[in-house]
Amino acid sequence: MKLRISLRSVSKALSTASDATTRIPFTAASKELASFLRDGGSNITVLTGAGVSTDSAIPDYRGESGTYTLNPDYKPVFFQAFVASDEARHRYWARSFLGFPPILTTEPNPTHYALAALQSPVAVQGPSLDPNNKGNHESSNLGYIRNFITQNVDGLHQKAGARNVVELHGTLHSVKCMTCGHEEDRSDFQQVLADLNPEWNDLLQSQSASRLYTRMNADGDVELKTPEQQHQQQQRYSNNNKGLDYHTFQYPTCSCCGSGQYKPSVVFFGENIPLATKEFSSQAILESNGLLVIGSSLATFSAFRLVQLAKDTGIPIAMINLGQSRGDALADLRYDENSSLLLKAVAQELGLGEIPGVIKRRKQVMNVVGS
Repeated sequence: MKLRISLRSVSKALSTASDATTRIPFTAASKELASFLRDGGSNITVLTGAGVSTDSAIPDYRGESGTYTLNPDYKPVFFQAFVASDEARHRYWARSFLGFPPILTTEPNPTHYALAALQSPVAVQGPSLDPNNKGNHESSNLGYIRNFITQNVDGLHQKAGARNVVELHGTLHSVKCMTCGHEEDRSDFQQVLADLNPEWNDLLQSQSASRLYTRMNADGDVELKTPEQQHQQQQRYSNNNKGLDYHTFQYPTCSCCGSGQYKPSVVFFGENIPLATKEFSSQAILESNGLLVIGSSLATFSAFRLVQLAKDTGIPIAMINLGQSRGDALADLRYDENSSLLLKAVAQELGLGEIPGVIKRRKQVMNVVGS
């Protein structure tokens, strides 16, 4: 299966999605969703999208300030172009070099922490199954969530402590050789890029790199300003930083085979989702007692098909999303609420205590412009 999206069909789907959903009071919503989780018998699958990370100040795609909202003509990076074009790779790695550090230091928000808490063992008293245990009871490891399927590549679910996370569209935190399959940690690769591009690294270390780009991508990719825009910026701020063109940015060949080209371990548009990932995500849906969808418009077919699979199988579906979603008509429960606020309330309803994390917003509006 290739990662694909028809902007025209998605626009039509969202425009015709039901907007007649009655918004129930917040307290009632938290109680209802808590009941949904209890009824799942520790076997809920959670599907998350870019909206889950917006409270960590990572921009999304189709929210109020998303790429497709602010720029309907935006064209993402395609796999075929990255593979075939040296220019496309120069452009991608230059942008990624500037955009990766902020992603690396981003912290999980209350949505991530609440979901991790909902998966964590809940002490339930029951008869001991251990013949060596002389006591009458032991704690059973029962949480509410069994598996996560995320469309995000930022790794924030794992950073918050979640387990059994399937990254449907890959991860930003590693790179892989397209020839021999050799993998490297993205942080180590960042240092390789820095060594190859000292002028770019000097700019990055001077903390003025943001003046070279206009928008940042959820994948750690940024939209570089043109040389003309950079020159105007230099005049405005009266700085001496030399304008840089992505054509000058150097990237290495594979350190293992010596000739292959590295690619971020994310699934670009037009690229096949690994078969094992596709099969595991489908199996997770089929074996679950409920599906909770959070922060996704379900515009990509790879995510929408999982919700359709749950519906066709008779699995209950709950959805938290600000604004319309392609899957609204499939949901049994639908909440047009901020996921951090609602899940904190749900955690409290279930007796999980205070959820850590803070909601952050970027001071500068930055839009998603990458893969």
